[in-house]
Amino acid sequence: MFNLQSSVGSLSSADLLARTRDLARKSQNVEADLLVHLAEIDARKLYAEWAFSSMFEFCVKDLGFSEGAAFSRIFVARAARSLPAMFDALRSGQVHLAGLRILAPHLTGENHGQILARADGKSKREIEELVAALLPQAPVPPTIRRLPTVAPAPLLPLSAAAPPATTAPVLGVPSPQREERRDAVTPLSQESFKIVFTASRETRQTLVTAQALLRHRVPDGDIATILAMALRLLVEHVTKERFGAGRKTRAPRQPALGPASRHIPAAIRRAVFERDGGRCAFVSSDGRRCESIDGLQFDHVDGFARTHAHELDKLRLVCRAHNQHAADQMYGREFMDKARARDDSSLPRGK
Repeated sequence: MFNLQSSVGSLSSADLLARTRDLARKSQNVEADLLVHLAEIDARKLYAEWAFSSMFEFCVKDLGFSEGAAFSRIFVARAARSLPAMFDALRSGQVHLAGLRILAPHLTGENHGQILARADGKSKREIEELVAALLPQAPVPPTIRRLPTVAPAPLLPLSAAAPPATTAPVLGVPSPQREERRDAVTPLSQESFKIVFTASRETRQTLVTAQALLRHRVPDGDIATILAMALRLLVEHVTKERFGAGRKTRAPRQPALGPASRHIPAAIRRAVFERDGGRCAFVSSDGRRCESIDGLQFDHVDGFARTHAHELDKLRLVCRAHNQHAADQMYGREFMDKARARDDSSLPRGK
């Protein structure tokens, strides 16, 4: 078997450098081509046909990207589909993927050429400074707050200090969109996780009240224990409310609502939920079932707008993406896009 490591080890320094540069150039081309393909998959929503509830899930679970790599590539691919010069900047090595991720919210059809040129060859930090120069923010007001005690960092000599940033003319760029931010969940062991989030004053007071009420069960007021109890009750309540799960079976009765009502009787909702196991029931042509449990909705297989009926064997649980995918397949993508754009409740955004 060919041993690449041994082969590389036998190269001269000049050959090693030349090959490394060649591989770097090839990787830029591959990355750009990859983003073009991701953008097309995203535009066609093909991930739904392949039993994934989102482009992000497809990139992570099918393509094997890390969460961070998936988010960055999807974000840049979507922006570059409207501004193909971003693909060219990546392919030529003018701007790296991390730089395009920072620049994307600020690029327009009018300014992208100038901004991409100014970002040519810059590091991630230099591009962050470029964006700060393009979109200066108000000075941070002085505040005083207590910080955890940490070991003091060694002082740098004055010669190592960063030079002051130079000012640059502000271009007509739009305000950056708010970036999606996930609360920090870090695994500590096989059975434990560190969860970090910011709570409002009201939430903090509710927690304090819960600790006081539960002293007889949780004497030390352990936050993790109390949150676990609260979340179990919340999940049980919402599952019962949305899907009828856990309710006592009652004798069927004639619904008060008319036959054209979208209200699905609780007994049918409960049966669908239990049959589908509380997860999306969409199955792709190659037999892969969607794994999503997020935002589940009831889908009328034959279309409620056509049947106006709620039958157990004609209903299934699906995630939002696959409900929209089913509607696109039944009513046509163009029709559904117009319906969703109008946000008219009289038109089927799903089925």
